[in-house]
Amino acid sequence: MTDRLFADTNVLIYAMDPSAPAKRAKAVALLSACAARGSLVTSPQTLNECYRVLIDRRRLVGVAAAREFLLAFSWTCTAPLDWQTIVKACEIADSHRYGWWDCLMLASAVRAGCRVFFSEDLQSGVDIEGMTIVDPFVDELPRFVR
Repeated sequence: MTDRLFADTNVLIYAMDPSAPAKRAKAVALLSACAARGSLVTSPQTLNECYRVLIDRRRLVGVAAAREFLLAFSWTCTAPLDWQTIVKACEIADSHRYGWWDCLMLASAVRAGCRVFFSEDLQSGVDIEGMTIVDPFVDELPRFVR
């Protein structure tokens, strides 16, 4: 069975960011490797945040390019975002003290059965219900991603 690997919004953003070439290269390589293995997972929240950052906050691309980019990841959007995810997010917030939106994404990844949560924004190495947070821009990537 292929490990399910969740990509946080920042990983997707770096894949489109020409101002950070080293991070862009790592993000593209990571996303490509995970996609090739069929293990990449995102959530509706991930893709929504990505769209907003790409066209509004950072203005990296126009609307058409942002939509095309997200469409390429539509098959990865398998993590749930429903009431049970909200309940799980509350549990994660109580036990780990992350911000609400991070907890919601973490809960979505846990509910999707992900083994790794790739993010630059959260403390690397933390285990959340059997899922490990990994900073793909600093840490060595797990063996099943290389």
